[in-house]
Amino acid sequence: MLGTGALLAQLALTTLGGYDILSATVTHPHPALERVVYEVEVGHQALNRFAITHVSERRGGSAGPVLLLSPFLLPGQFYEVSETGEYEKSAAGELARAGFDVWLVDQRRTHLASGSCESTADCSAMAGWNFEAYSSDALFALSLLKSFNARKKPVVGGFSAGSNAALATVNRAPNEFSGLFLYEGTFFTEDPTISAHNDGICTTLESAIAGGALFDTSTPVLGEVLRLAQSNPSDPSPLPFFPAGTTNEQSMLFVFGSPPPAGALSPTAGFIRSIVDFNAQRFVFTNEARLKLVGPLFDNYASLAALRDLSCGLAGRDDTYFRNVGHFRGDLLVFVEGTGFGQAMFDTVSLFDHAQSARIESHPEFGESDPYFGFRWRQTFLQPFRDWLRRTLR
Repeated sequence: MLGTGALLAQLALTTLGGYDILSATVTHPHPALERVVYEVEVGHQALNRFAITHVSERRGGSAGPVLLLSPFLLPGQFYEVSETGEYEKSAAGELARAGFDVWLVDQRRTHLASGSCESTADCSAMAGWNFEAYSSDALFALSLLKSFNARKKPVVGGFSAGSNAALATVNRAPNEFSGLFLYEGTFFTEDPTISAHNDGICTTLESAIAGGALFDTSTPVLGEVLRLAQSNPSDPSPLPFFPAGTTNEQSMLFVFGSPPPAGALSPTAGFIRSIVDFNAQRFVFTNEARLKLVGPLFDNYASLAALRDLSCGLAGRDDTYFRNVGHFRGDLLVFVEGTGFGQAMFDTVSLFDHAQSARIESHPEFGESDPYFGFRWRQTFLQPFRDWLRRTLR
């Protein structure tokens, strides 16, 4: 196994399969932890940049490697949020302190201010930001991971679109991973209601892409309402689609506690991210302080190509990203919430007919995001995930 210094010297400013490693930055967010951020560029296009973050114990952990893919519009820092401000109490920090070798992979993002792609910026690279690209990024991260863990197959997984990307990655390389972790994200369902819900969305997105459209500017409202609720919670929302007098705090509760419009990341008709008590004007399970930490991380542009892959898969019109997963023979962990992808997640488990084992963490009372952002997130998310990792990577 190469040490960090030797590996950085070997990889610095090199090109591997069209992927350029532009830089690597080493920090120590906790005395016992080392954090290395690799900045990567694909195809010599400046917009095609993302980070791979490696978090590990400085003395070398022995619990095994974990590759976590980030949600849509978000970086790997999603797994590093800590409402206490202590890095070691984030999900990534907790896992690294438990001896796991943690790798966090960004989804490609523009990092551009709103209006940039509509005016001066060349955002044409976004045409290729589909789940083929995201799974290629994950496989490149796997090549780095293997430099540290040549003998042990890692677990791969993710939250939301990170789950979709993990599914697409295992579909391409089913023998490379010992385990697959899916948290509320899939391309497959046998439920006719979910398929019908996505069919029209699929058609609309395919037409928009055929007409030259690249991005959806409605989905970044998730980050915007969180940022406004954090900075000025009692001020009237400046966003035009809320009734006059709606505060920034109320707009956040509405966006996260109500089904989104069809097409705006709405895989099911009843999709709700966090359960809200609207009479009391508060989240039921989610820790608002924890949720608001991801607000500044959201990108302002959502790839239509990726949204198309999601809806057309669930519509039953494209099996590109799951047709090969029956060859996977490792362990499977699936999180299913009451108002998330619903039956589609259970249906996805049925695709893995050669998996060594399948464990389902079902929480019918929760919204899609509640286990990760909840006050009890260590009990509802981290503990079952860590226990499964230990058995899978033993």
